[in-house]
Amino acid sequence: TAPRPSREQARSQGMIDLRPGAPWVRDHDRAAWRRAWRHAAEQPLDEDPDPRGLPRLRALLADHLRRTRAVRIGPENVMVTRGTGNGLDLVGAALLGAGTRAGVEEPGYQKARTILAARGARVLPCPVDHDGILTEHLPDDLTLVHTTPAHQYPLGGRLPVPRRERLLAWARRNAAMIVEDDYDAEFRYDVAPLPALYGLGPDRVILLGTLSKTLSPDLGIGWIVAEPPLLERLAAVRHDLSDRTSVPVQAATALLLERGDLDRHLRRMRLEYARRRGLLIDLLTTRPVGDTAGLHVLLPLPADAVAPVVAEAAERGVLVDDTSRASHGAPTVHGLVLGYGSAHPADLRRACAVLNEAVARHTGHTA
Repeated sequence: TAPRPSREQARSQGMIDLRPGAPWVRDHDRAAWRRAWRHAAEQPLDEDPDPRGLPRLRALLADHLRRTRAVRIGPENVMVTRGTGNGLDLVGAALLGAGTRAGVEEPGYQKARTILAARGARVLPCPVDHDGILTEHLPDDLTLVHTTPAHQYPLGGRLPVPRRERLLAWARRNAAMIVEDDYDAEFRYDVAPLPALYGLGPDRVILLGTLSKTLSPDLGIGWIVAEPPLLERLAAVRHDLSDRTSVPVQAATALLLERGDLDRHLRRMRLEYARRRGLLIDLLTTRPVGDTAGLHVLLPLPADAVAPVVAEAAERGVLVDDTSRASHGAPTVHGLVLGYGSAHPADLRRACAVLNEAVARHTGHTA
């Protein structure tokens, strides 16, 4: 398979990039942004920064998560990371090794498989349905399982409360840890957000979050939420690895939180993403699924139509992902994974027209 263009290459070639994972980064409050970085530049440098992060930022994040994710935590539960990937890697370094087994949703987050395998674990695919992970299919000998209960990636389901309780019962029965990846939980549309799984079972859940979808991946700020003894273990591992989050970046983020700039930006972007999501639903002739939250939807297609639709769309200047990129082996669910976070509404309209024609051509349906 030929390498696909980077996002920068796609932009330079005038392509519309609907691959998932990228937010809209061209509409932030520039005055707030400049103020935050001036504040960061005025802070003293630390020759040996705390691996858990700046105390002030940890307290602000704890307050943010209490309000937005309904978890009762304090700064002693929070470690500041560079994002969910960095957080998962630290969890893997602390809990995994040769001979361990880790579960990842199937289909699921490809980078999670890569990260956990790199930490020595044998990674096992764990089946999901339209609601999320199927607890009855979980093996009993996993050290941990990585899951996306707020908005399953890529199918878009949210794990119902009874199944959350069964997942926690499985973890307690097997002394396993659940890694709850809260990668885009801030963005909900037609449904009220469920509280984080962590709140139901802090003894068995590690919560990972990030500001990469809220502000920008370039910021490089995320968090791990865990019980204090485990957090101290993670901090020791992090210190040994010389892994750290930039202190100036932490200071800038702290000011954005403290002044309410982040909350205002989040409210504004919720409205903007809801508008783009509405465009997709209105314009696509095939009804997408998984559209109640997040920044992507799944467009189901017959298995034999996926590759030709992806290829035709690319030839006509529209880049999309398909479920094969989220699958451990041969895909069990077939379709396109469409990210709408970073695309201008006018580009979304053009892309939908291209996709409708390609889908009609390769499925025999009328566009």
